[in-house]
Amino acid sequence: MPEGWDQQQAVFAESLVVLPNLIEGVEPQRLHRAPSPGEWSAHVVLCHLLLDEMNTTMILRLILTQDYASLVAIDADNTLCETRFAPLYPDTRTALGVWRVLRDDNVRLCGSLSPDNLERLGRAFWRSDATLSVRQHVASRGRHDAAHINQIRSALAR
Repeated sequence: MPEGWDQQQAVFAESLVVLPNLIEGVEPQRLHRAPSPGEWSAHVVLCHLLLDEMNTTMILRLILTQDYASLVAIDADNTLCETRFAPLYPDTRTALGVWRVLRDDNVRLCGSLSPDNLERLGRAFWRSDATLSVRQHVASRGRHDAAHINQIRSALAR
């Protein structure tokens, strides 16, 4: 495998342990409490991660099955997460369960990839260079997770 891929996969998979441990045992009202006006609660952040994982599921498979696929993303600008999608999962643990199934499947997919698969490209409207490889997307999801896990920690600390 190209250098760094094992580490990228490990970071991508690490959230399967970190995120459930962060949420476990926290009272529902605390999960739903926004730290301050205009900020997302831990529940909404988790629902954002779930929506993002749905996107990752689709993006990886489009890149792997189509030549230079046109990539799309649900709620790419995050305008509907709090008002439209988070309310679908009033129980944070249900949202976490759906996220876990998707992430576990995406980790399994990543473990099956060849070096050539990692460099396959799709067209991503949200990127300035307009291209996205499997490797780039997986690496970005690890960084994305870390930022939002810190956001959840912050929300729960207040």
